[in-house]
Amino acid sequence: MDILPVSNSVGAEILGINLADTLSDGDYQKIRKALCQWGVLFFKDQDITPDQHLRFGQRFGEPHVSKTISKVSGYPLVGEVRKEPDQRRNIGGNWHTDHSFSETPPLGSILVARELPDNGGDTLFANMSSAFQKLSSGMRKTLAGMSAVHAKKNALQSKNLSADRQVSDDELQSMGQAVREQFIHPVIAKHPETGREILYVNPTYTVRFDGWTEEESKPLLNFLYDQAISPENTCRFQWDEGSVVFWDNRTVWHYAVNDYHGKRRVLHRVSVKGSKVSA
Repeated sequence: MDILPVSNSVGAEILGINLADTLSDGDYQKIRKALCQWGVLFFKDQDITPDQHLRFGQRFGEPHVSKTISKVSGYPLVGEVRKEPDQRRNIGGNWHTDHSFSETPPLGSILVARELPDNGGDTLFANMSSAFQKLSSGMRKTLAGMSAVHAKKNALQSKNLSADRQVSDDELQSMGQAVREQFIHPVIAKHPETGREILYVNPTYTVRFDGWTEEESKPLLNFLYDQAISPENTCRFQWDEGSVVFWDNRTVWHYAVNDYHGKRRVLHRVSVKGSKVSA
């Protein structure tokens, strides 16, 4: 197995491994170490079934099942990320950390390309450990000890994620308790395996700093977001048939580019349960 970094801050391609094979404990340890170091791993030219996909994911922990995406027929633990030619919105079309509105967001997710447009549909990644390191000592001290409120409804109320309009309070009410899920996490979190400090806010789900109003929070949050997505802190992955991507949801944001209107794109997703976010 060879590990080839694709940038200096985030992302590495894993070479010389077939995910359809039964991998050794040593192989899994190397993959996990690389995931923690680089934030996202790219495996190209793979040919794996849903059973093999699930088996690979389960070596890293118990599956995390999202209530917000469809499931692959016959595989209740495998999610389907699908956009049909007549759909305008895609899933994940903004910078985000998956399920940061939950008490225990997933450790990470493994996506397998099943059907792709001829072009477009890339995914961007940004490293939040590197983003934290870029901040001045004064800013780090300011953020130390602060917490932020993350809410599921924040995504639905965003114009970027809801067709062309805001979602009304009545519509949110009709969606039930699930859409009102929220949780407070530390702004500076510690990676549970590496001990690295991570900037733990994101544009999709973070509503405000705890104890601050949304209006007070917005300028500082926007500054942090701008720092996080500077070009040197990101990488861009172009999917091909057989591509498999595994990202560390504790470390990276991701963004699914919605630039393939009129074409179908289907990915399968297995997510791994995580732990509480700790400072």
